[in-house]
Amino acid sequence: MELQFQNVYQQVENWYVLDSELPWDIKRLRDDLFSLIEVCKTPVIFCDTCDANHVLLSLGEEEEEFLFPVGGFYHKEKQLIFVCMWEEYEQVLKTLLHEFRHAMQHKRGVLYVGQELYEDRWIEKDARKFAERKLDEYKNRKLM
Repeated sequence: MELQFQNVYQQVENWYVLDSELPWDIKRLRDDLFSLIEVCKTPVIFCDTCDANHVLLSLGEEEEEFLFPVGGFYHKEKQLIFVCMWEEYEQVLKTLLHEFRHAMQHKRGVLYVGQELYEDRWIEKDARKFAERKLDEYKNRKLM
């Protein structure tokens, strides 16, 4: 999917930064992520939730409703990952790991949202454990 944006502050392949305040080099972030997981073609967009909704509307989707702050989310219909918070590098990496896990679940046909509360869904528990395990791997590698 070819994405077009007005203001792109950084871009590496299909990763886009739409906010001038992102302090991280996304090439390094991308390299760190894909040293932990298999390279995936899912586009990643770094922007706030308001801009995420503008992107979704421009792609013909409905706006998402955010009842609380979100670090990021995977949009199943458009197969996009949005990262909306980026204060700490390792937290961004963890968010990316979590959302790429959802992309993997989607690819395997097991990504669904049932009636359970968000924190009780097995797909969320799986994504959290996956992200924590991979982030530990990253931290241990940094210590060596």
